[in-house]
Amino acid sequence: MNRYLIVMLLSCLVMVGCGKKDRYRDIDTDKIKPWVPKAEPLSRYGNHSPYRVHGKVYQVMAQTSGYTETGQASWYGKKFHGRQTSNQEVFDMYKLTAAHKTLPLPSYVEVTNLKNDKKVIVRVNDRGPFIGDRIIDLSYAAAKALDFINDGIADVHIRVVNSPKDLVNVPIKQGLTYLQLGAFSDKNSAYNLARKVSQILGIETFVTILSTSSGALHRVRIGPIQSENKVNQLMNQVTSNGIPNAKVITE
Repeated sequence: MNRYLIVMLLSCLVMVGCGKKDRYRDIDTDKIKPWVPKAEPLSRYGNHSPYRVHGKVYQVMAQTSGYTETGQASWYGKKFHGRQTSNQEVFDMYKLTAAHKTLPLPSYVEVTNLKNDKKVIVRVNDRGPFIGDRIIDLSYAAAKALDFINDGIADVHIRVVNSPKDLVNVPIKQGLTYLQLGAFSDKNSAYNLARKVSQILGIETFVTILSTSSGALHRVRIGPIQSENKVNQLMNQVTSNGIPNAKVITE
């Protein structure tokens, strides 16, 4: 019996040790496949502008050619691993990605650590950081490539390499932002959906009526919404509750 308990105890200790080791997997950044920067289509999500976070308004850039910036970089990892980014992709801390407050998504940026002159190209697919004066938030892999994991923060210089190919064709949106859950010619369908969403989310959902040449259009909406983070949170909630056609409206 004692021998059995000892074996079980040793097994538990091994498992705990493995768990700690796997918390941040030791990766060889030289073996991570680097990005080949290209002009991708502008992401459907994460680019509405202006948006507000913590009472501050941010305007997504309409032109980024030749854009550079110098300041502090931070990094994020396990806490957000597997969660959705601002443009609705899945954050993978072991890929070379980043968050920026105003660059259009996705953009490719060369980041240089001014302390050691190490460089890495990251794909910006998220918003942030919204702490202090930091200019960019890098994935764990990108921070490791720049060798500032232990420091937590680094002085960096960033340079835009590529921006979305259809950026110049997308006007900057002004006004209030709403999450539109559907638009119906049948008012009963609209009000039924509004009641359903109000009950599920516990927040006010309303119906606005738009006159068109084909008749009245009943639009089911939440808002106005004050921040990009809140938009993404609500989008995740409604889609996970079986409402697939929600979209962001700014007007």
